[in-house]
Order: sequence, then C-alpha cells, then structure tokens
Amino acid sequence: MNHRHLVLNEDSEFAFHCHDGLECFKTCCRDINIYLSPYDVLRMKNFLNLSSEDFLKEYTLKVQVPHTGLSIVQIDMSKDNKLRCPFITPKGCQVYQERPWSCRMAPVDMLGGGKYSFIFESSHCHGLNETKKQTVKDWLQDQGLEIYDETEQGFNEIPNHLKLTGNPETDEKLKQLFFMACYDIDRFRTLLMNNPSLYEELSLDQEAIDEIKHNDVQLMKFGFKLLCLGSKPLTNLIININGIN
Repeated sequence: MNHRHLVLNEDSEFAFHCHDGLECFKTCCRDINIYLSPYDVLRMKNFLNLSSEDFLKEYTLKVQVPHTGLSIVQIDMSKDNKLRCPFITPKGCQVYQERPWSCRMAPVDMLGGGKYSFIFESSHCHGLNETKKQTVKDWLQDQGLEIYDETEQGFNEIPNHLKLTGNPETDEKLKQLFFMACYDIDRFRTLLMNNPSLYEELSLDQEAIDEIKHNDVQLMKFGFKLLCLGSKPLTNLIININGIN
C-alpha cells in the first residue's frame, strides 16, 4: 500500500501504533525538519525549566519565511553527527509530554480542506503495519492537537498585517518584535514591563496587564494581537520601545 498517496478525511480509519519494539523506533527523529510553533516553544521551554532565550539558543535555528523577512524556528539537529533530534534519549523522547505539534501529528499529514494523508511509507515507518486502528479524528484528539487552534489563533494571520516598510532601521525592529512576541516571550514580557507607557497606548486594563505579566499563554496571545495591528501602528509604537536590540 502506498500510504503517501492515500487521501483521508477525519472519519477515515487507519492502522498505526508506535512502540519501542519496532525496528524503526526513533529513526523518524533524525535528519528531518521539525518546525516549532509559538505554543511548542512555550511548552517545551517551560517543561525544561529554561527561559525562552536560553531554549532558543540551545535547541533551535532561525529560518526566514520567504517573501516576508520574518523568521520562524526549527529544532537544531546539526550538533549531532547523525542529525538526530537533541531530545532523543536511549529510552525515547525526553520531551514527549510536551512534544511539538508536528511530532504529535506524525505519521498523519494535513493536506488542507479537511483532507489528510501520511508523511511516511510503511517501509520507513513500521508502525503503519501494526493492527491497532483509529480514525483520523480520534488520532488528533488523542494527540492533544485541538488546543493548538484556540491557543495560536491569529498567529497565521500576522504576515497578512505585518509588512516591512522599506526603512532598514524600522524593519529590523519590526522583525525583532515579531520574533520576541511569537517565540522569545520571556524577553517580550521584560520588554513590556520596561515600557509601561505601552499599556496605556494600547488601552489595556489592569486585569489584562496582570495576565500578560503572569500567564505565558495570555502573553503569547497578546503578542499575536499586537502584531496583527499592522506595520503602521507598530512603527509608531516601536519608536517608544527601548531594549529590542
């Protein structure tokens, strides 16, 4: 069966079970691009008890998104001569409890429009030859993927609003603000706390300010909303922001 050519919907049933008895166990965790969403970074850095800045420096690479000038992140596998994920141990994934979205999805692949397929063939992923069956919908629920839609709402819309201006100094600050608000949220929180006038400019009440100060998820959501204001309002805001560099 050619799994990568199959097209499924959420009610389609498929066989899959990954376990340490498979010959391929952990081989899918090497020489592959694993991109991290903002919520992935938040969960993983907290699980490892690291600041966002330290987590990003130790475990990720910046990747520029074509035609935007903005950067996203992926796991840095270059430090291992076998291009192995740095979180893989002899017993499995060190961060399995807070593993990234893409690792939760695998081996299922989203095609868009409610359609799904697979990212591996059964010759590579022997778990696809197992007998345990589930529907795509059950798989997504079991992997804890539903929370991402609500938590990261607005993130994918940012490039539609945040456009570079052509002014090198302004654009560099906009790019840095994007990266901090989406990924380096501990630095983003410090930035906001060092510039309290921003709270007034953005008409934030005390409840919202307290959430931003103490709740990582609310801070991340605020960052998305801020970036979706667009480049023109943010150009005025970043004039008053110190400490981005």
